[in-house]
Amino acid sequence: MKLKYIIFILILGLSGCTELLDVKYDNKPDVNIVLENPDDVYGLASGLFYNWYINQYYSYTYSPVMAMWTMADQGTSSWLNGGMYDLSSEPRAAFNNTEEYDWKLITETYYQKMYSALSQSNDILRVINNGMEIGKLNSEGKGADTEMIRAFSHFIQGVALGYIGLTFDKGFIVTENTEDPGAVIASDYKAVIDSAVAALDKCIEIASNNSFTVPDDWINGSEYSNNELARLANSFAARFLVYCPRTAAENEQVDWQKVYNYANNGILRDLAPFMDNVSWHNYFFHYTVSRDNWVRIDARIINLMDPSYPYRYPDLSQEPAPGQATSADARLLTDFTYDGVCNFRPERGYYHFSNYEYTRYPYSFSNPDYVTDFSVTENDLIKAEALFHNGQKNTAIDIINSGTRVTRGNLPPLSYSISDENFLKALFYERDIELIMTGYGIAFFDMRRRDMLQTGTPLHFPLPAKELNVMYMPLYTFGGVENADGINTSNGGWFPAK
Repeated sequence: MKLKYIIFILILGLSGCTELLDVKYDNKPDVNIVLENPDDVYGLASGLFYNWYINQYYSYTYSPVMAMWTMADQGTSSWLNGGMYDLSSEPRAAFNNTEEYDWKLITETYYQKMYSALSQSNDILRVINNGMEIGKLNSEGKGADTEMIRAFSHFIQGVALGYIGLTFDKGFIVTENTEDPGAVIASDYKAVIDSAVAALDKCIEIASNNSFTVPDDWINGSEYSNNELARLANSFAARFLVYCPRTAAENEQVDWQKVYNYANNGILRDLAPFMDNVSWHNYFFHYTVSRDNWVRIDARIINLMDPSYPYRYPDLSQEPAPGQATSADARLLTDFTYDGVCNFRPERGYYHFSNYEYTRYPYSFSNPDYVTDFSVTENDLIKAEALFHNGQKNTAIDIINSGTRVTRGNLPPLSYSISDENFLKALFYERDIELIMTGYGIAFFDMRRRDMLQTGTPLHFPLPAKELNVMYMPLYTFGGVENADGINTSNGGWFPAK
């Protein structure tokens, strides 16, 4: 990838005295020049995926991904980095949505970076819609790369909006067709997700009606044909629809037939960019599993694999450490490593402790590798869940039995006579064990849509304090046991009944 296109364009400024978005396109002069030159627009488009992907996993400072992992009790840590400790401590406290908060950037920067990616894609679509042709011109004056870039820009437009909708309670829907960004009013997360899916639909339509190949340095290490890009957009549309619900009641209202249609047309190979550790890094790995004693796998996960293992780590001042777990699931040995020493801070709560590290993937600071963001397994599990909700449980069971439960876990196939409750337990077990570290926020979104986040856990994040202050809007936040309303703050939980 050309480095001159990697870091680009934060062009959001929020101002005014009402809940409006004032998108100021105060691009630097060189950016305006880029948007006038087809070759430079091509270069800008080549960096779209990088700018979206990296900012989900960039450091522990600029994304809530590590905090969400611990809020979901899939990972655990007693360290302050990235808000992990603050947001996973018990009892759950409200998110500190002020500009004075030490970890304010986990939402502030993430929000800005997603809108930066959105703005880039909108700018590219706007110049194409105004007649720019990109690439070698044919006899009709059409550029060879125009439709590829149009489709790819809609893809990034969709995923940027999608993750804004999954992460925050609301967002500003701005597209290439927005005439007056200053008049845009904040929309709730459902509307933002709908706009994301609409953008992905445009990507699917363009990619399905044109022939092109996305170069291998756009999604680092892998070329994508037009049909493969359409499949990728289908999978993300399914992902957004499934992960959007904030409660179990909302989860029941999902259009599961629509989810199935998208997933059935979804990916046939993992989305797994190559992390070369030069320009491409996944700091979610670097600052979690690649660093000793920064994070561990929560006892909740080990208890799923070995029900005799404590689901909450014991207070070591009163009880001994639990020792090693055993399981019929082969993945306990292939994906996890036992370490008898945990150097977390006991005064911050022994419930943060764990003796299990996650060691399935070889990627680290010293070992560049492909890193899975969206696996075929996830797509298959989405498809199975959709089939179940559409009354086709046996077909859903066939998907589970032909997948990782048996092929990697060496567990017995599910019976067609299994109860609905136990089928869903088996499905979410696969999701909990198989999808660790394979995408931004998956465990959090899964726990949220099952009413399983601990009481007092925020169900989403508020607009960042910096943006609210610029707009002269009152600060607000979510979270805290005292605010557990089941709307913005969880009033559920996962602890087994005693």
